[in-house]
Amino acid sequence: MKKQLHLTTMKIYSTVLILFLGISALVDAQTTGWNNGGGNWQRNGYMDVAGPTTDSVLWQVNSDGFFGMPIFIEGNYLVTMRFLGMTNAPVECYDLTSGNLLWSVDVTNSSGRSLPVGLRDERVFVVRYTESQNDTLYALDVSNGSHLWTSDVNVAPYITETGVFDSSGNFYIYGSNFKTYKINPVNGEMIWETLTIPAASGSGEMAINNSNNTGYTLELIGGLSYVWAIDLATGQKKYNHIVQELQPGGNLPQSALMVGFNGVVYVQLTEDNVAALSDNGTGFTLLWQTEIYGNVSFSLMCVGADGSIYAPTDGKIVRLDPLTGVTLDESVTITQGGFFLPRISATNNNMIYATNGENYVYAFDLNLNLIWSDDLPNTNTSGVCIAPNGLAAVCGQNTIRVYTPTQTVGIPETEDVIVSLHPNPTSSYVTLTFENLVSAKDYLCIDSQGKIMRKGKIFEKCTTLNLADLNSGLYFLQIEGLNQTVKIVKK
Repeated sequence: MKKQLHLTTMKIYSTVLILFLGISALVDAQTTGWNNGGGNWQRNGYMDVAGPTTDSVLWQVNSDGFFGMPIFIEGNYLVTMRFLGMTNAPVECYDLTSGNLLWSVDVTNSSGRSLPVGLRDERVFVVRYTESQNDTLYALDVSNGSHLWTSDVNVAPYITETGVFDSSGNFYIYGSNFKTYKINPVNGEMIWETLTIPAASGSGEMAINNSNNTGYTLELIGGLSYVWAIDLATGQKKYNHIVQELQPGGNLPQSALMVGFNGVVYVQLTEDNVAALSDNGTGFTLLWQTEIYGNVSFSLMCVGADGSIYAPTDGKIVRLDPLTGVTLDESVTITQGGFFLPRISATNNNMIYATNGENYVYAFDLNLNLIWSDDLPNTNTSGVCIAPNGLAAVCGQNTIRVYTPTQTVGIPETEDVIVSLHPNPTSSYVTLTFENLVSAKDYLCIDSQGKIMRKGKIFEKCTTLNLADLNSGLYFLQIEGLNQTVKIVKK
């Protein structure tokens, strides 16, 4: 039986509850789409957009690679690494809406792997990854892969890890000689360094709470797991708290911690427990610990739209109450008995997404009822990356796949059915023909960035929409009462 260790006083519980009720004021703006690898500074896997509710595929490309790696998205760029060997693993960039390969770069000159660890402000941060604990950090131009700078410090992330940005765009990454570095994103120069001793692999990433200008790291010292609070302005380590094992002999901490909407720090000790700590500015208080089971090294938790915590255990995903740690729901078993490595993410339309590290992609509602699943071999550490326009990207063996949102607008489905939409692709207009039009219908035409470009009403069974002044690209037409978003390609 799962058990919870409750250490919360009524005073602390009330304070945290007030913070939780103020959720909308504490959710940081999302700047990019690599949400559960650091794209939001809290590392909590949440993207404030509506994600796919079906497994409708926008595009899929054959891309040589033995397994899936984390995906990074900004604007219309999708970046990942394609692993073909220890000295043959280029960083590649694809057009998010079409799947076209834009560029492929090997920063190692065939001496290692080109590991992307961040994407922001059109800069791709890439490590010449050789597992030497003394690797080089570069920045590339996301538009063409050209070299922008080489950092003056050496870094040492594990292959499952990424860096993280604060709200000003400064970059934080684990480096050589047991240091975490704050790096100027414009020129790669070090701003400060601070001593950090992460576990052997997989947990050297910082999570950030911008509201108190604090970064959090999970460190392993003398066999004990410490959560540290670090001043982002100076790099000074302020205070710490030991997260005890509940199951002696449990695995090493090999997963990044995260910050919830409520400012609470959530920690996953692999094969042992999930813990919650509040930070009052002078120290931590342990709120609760909930046992989890089974080896899920390098997995990632997330926060759902309602603030619930989603974590892996015993071949499943569990939903935990963010204030008490009580288990609210659990999913069906999603492992096939292989390398169970769930990386979990969430969107504002109450969807929870996960890859299992094996051969599947899953989508659940907040109560962890299965909505859809899709077969994708060897997802490994890819996770489901949600773009700012709601597209969901994931990669696996020899495949990169993007799913499209299929939300409807307006009232529930009616008998109105589109018989044809032509021409498509189009250079100027599209004509919609309906089999039956019971009443006038609202429509929205949305671009690939989620911006509404047209809106109005459809009155006739045969209606022409003028798109002549729109830029070339992919658009999504949503019509009241229809249960599917229609894709339009503008030439």
